[in-house]
Amino acid sequence: MNTTVERQSELIPDPASVAALVAQLVEGTWPSSDEERESFFRRLNFKTGDRVDHDSEGSATASFILLTEIPGVAFASWDSFRGRFIGVHFHLYSFPDAQAPATRLDNDAVSGKLTDLYGPPTRPWEDEEVPPSIWRVNRCEVVTHLFTMRDSTLMLSISDEELAAAAEAEAVHQTHNPDKIDPSS
Repeated sequence: MNTTVERQSELIPDPASVAALVAQLVEGTWPSSDEERESFFRRLNFKTGDRVDHDSEGSATASFILLTEIPGVAFASWDSFRGRFIGVHFHLYSFPDAQAPATRLDNDAVSGKLTDLYGPPTRPWEDEEVPPSIWRVNRCEVVTHLFTMRDSTLMLSISDEELAAAAEAEAVHQTHNPDKIDPSS
């Protein structure tokens, strides 16, 4: 029997379940208000945990722990920008070792399922062993990124593409424009 098939049968969460979760997130109506996000979360059995970015209280972007009963999720969070829901992030198939082969197999399995659903991904750069993969579906961006330098994990992010771009643009603008002295004072 093929070892990849054997390994895939043991994946937690199962790549087909990950793909089904992505489909639930992107194929419906994306929440545009906090009330809609809360309803969305209830339907998915997600709950909001503590805020994780306490040091940036003045920021327009906020991040929170995402509590979920999905087995195998090492960490999950969700973000908002100016009170609007941007998206969710999951760390899957985490191993404490760098270059863990199982995480690479898991990444390939999830990417294969997402490619079956949404076609080939785009890759913003090719200078990594496994560059991030991006699928654009229904105004949402689905990103998988394999990390293997210190430990090994697959990050899966699903976000409102337009809102995420606005949040990123504002963050870049703020970091490149430190408080300016008003010349009129």
